[in-house]
Amino acid sequence: MNSRKLAIEKTIKYVLLCLVVFVLYILQGTPGFLSLFGVKPVFLIPFCINLAMLEDEGYTLIVYVMAGLLFELSAGRIVGMYTIPLIIACMVCMVMVKFIFKPNYRNSMTMSFVSTFIILMLDFFFSYVLAGYKGIFAIFFKTVFLCSVYSTAFSVLYYKLIVAIQSRFKKYNER
Repeated sequence: MNSRKLAIEKTIKYVLLCLVVFVLYILQGTPGFLSLFGVKPVFLIPFCINLAMLEDEGYTLIVYVMAGLLFELSAGRIVGMYTIPLIIACMVCMVMVKFIFKPNYRNSMTMSFVSTFIILMLDFFFSYVLAGYKGIFAIFFKTVFLCSVYSTAFSVLYYKLIVAIQSRFKKYNER
């Protein structure tokens, strides 16, 4: 295959992934969208974890940085609060899939839950615990645990979406 056509197809693939991240950012920032009892899901973290499990190229770092920065924009946090832990979690998941686990639905849900839980727990610690809020156990249960469980429920959809995108561009990934 022509190297120019290969580069164009890779560019289209990653532009498509960036568009998916942007749509998920819009859905995540929509007030009341899929909110159950005051718990809103986080869409960007499980998507990036699933992308890290299924893609092992360095170009996906652009998608992780974009997702982290958009997540910080919607949450009103300082730059790096979500981006740096998201990049670290994605790289850890990428290495774990390469050497320890196989990419499947169960591992996707497990890694999405653990990564979302850790990232939201870091945010909880810096936002609530260090600020001295009262009743932090109830806040922790709602904002970290329930949000992580609810967000993990969407990881199967992200897994299928990324596999569909990969199958569309499969002939261009093989050399």
